[in-house]
Amino acid sequence: MQMYPVDEIAEALKFEEGYKGHCYICTAGAHTVGYGRNIDANGGIGISEDEANYLLENDIKRTIKECQRWTWFDELNPSRQSVVVQLCFQLGAPRLSQFKLMLAALSQQPPDYETAAAELLDSRFAEQVPQRANRLADQMRG
Repeated sequence: MQMYPVDEIAEALKFEEGYKGHCYICTAGAHTVGYGRNIDANGGIGISEDEANYLLENDIKRTIKECQRWTWFDELNPSRQSVVVQLCFQLGAPRLSQFKLMLAALSQQPPDYETAAAELLDSRFAEQVPQRANRLADQMRG
C-alpha cells in the first residue's frame, strides 16, 4: 500500500490556506471554512454526514457544559436534561436565559415541570416552531 506524506501535506496546506473558524468567501468567490474547505452549494464539497455528526457531538458536549451553569440541571432526569440542552442548542444560552419563568420553575424544589412546559409554550420560540415546542413541552412534563 502506498504511503503518502499526509502530515507534511497537512502542514503545508495549513500554512498556505490559513485557518478560518467561520465561513468566508475565498479568492475564487466560494463559501469556505477551516483550511480552505469549499462548502459552497455551487461546486463545493460541503461536509459529509460523518463530519456533521462529529460537529454535532462536539456542539452537544459544549451545550451540556453551558447548561451545567444552572445548579439544578444535573438534578434533572436525562429526558428533561435533553429538553434543556435542545433548547440551549437551538436558542443559545443567552436567549434561553431569557426564559426566566421556565428556568425558575425548574429550579424549584421539587421542580414544577407543568409550569416549565407551559412557559416554554408561552414563547416566541413556540410560535415559530410549534410542533417542536409541543414535543419538548410534552417531554418536559414527563
